[in-house]
Amino acid sequence: MIEYIILAILQGLFEWFPISSSGQVMIVAMIVFGIPPDQAYSLSIFLHLGTMFAVLLKFRKEFLNIFKSFTKYEYEGKSADIKRRNWVVLGTIGTAITALPLYFIFKALIIGEFTALQGDLITLIITGLLILTGTILLLTKRMFGINTVDDVSNKEVMKDGFLAGLIQGLAVLPGISRSGITTSAILFEKYEQNNALKLSFMMSVPAIIGSIFVDIIFAKGSVFAFLDVFTIILITLISFLVGYIAMELLLQIAKKVGFNYFCIIYGIIAFAVIIPVLILT
Repeated sequence: MIEYIILAILQGLFEWFPISSSGQVMIVAMIVFGIPPDQAYSLSIFLHLGTMFAVLLKFRKEFLNIFKSFTKYEYEGKSADIKRRNWVVLGTIGTAITALPLYFIFKALIIGEFTALQGDLITLIITGLLILTGTILLLTKRMFGINTVDDVSNKEVMKDGFLAGLIQGLAVLPGISRSGITTSAILFEKYEQNNALKLSFMMSVPAIIGSIFVDIIFAKGSVFAFLDVFTIILITLISFLVGYIAMELLLQIAKKVGFNYFCIIYGIIAFAVIIPVLILT
């Protein structure tokens, strides 16, 4: 039980930062707690449910307005609400195009017998992707734009949302920070930093729902196959609470603190430790 609580805390802490929460969960689950890789992968996907509820609570007004724009024949709200709706919809389509093939490829790679050597190799892949995330963030550090959803045309919103969605789909691979690469992509599109963070948060909701749904169908029940109902509810609640607090913190310090170096340093340390082990074994 305690190991799943720790993993839920890690998910809530790292989800909104440019640090891969799924990557951290998989590394700790496999290396520290000895959880099989297929279970660790499904767990890293499912734990996003709690942080998704945190987003829905934080941006409940925005999502309510998006819902209204779908249900009313003539929506009388602000045009920005319709633009956010179109961003989320096109972003979700783009995410599915990228994420679905990558999901099945990754699942195929970790099915079957699992050895310590394979665990080291998977860890190197994960931490290598963390280095990539950190590098992307460093490259975008001086490319913050001034665009907001309110300013740009609906055509631009649909194009930018779709491209950001294609990038977001890469985060189905553990080690790629969804928040990091998605926010970076939006910054590349010249959007203002706070706007980029908000759009990235909102895009995560349908992506998380879709990834959990796919994993339940194609992973023999996902976490429901190896965890009891009480544990599932508990870890969801923990990731929700920790995730909400972490998101509030990030929104307060987003303009003051950079997290990009953490990904690179973490990955370099992992390579420095694991590669000698692989050479000696």
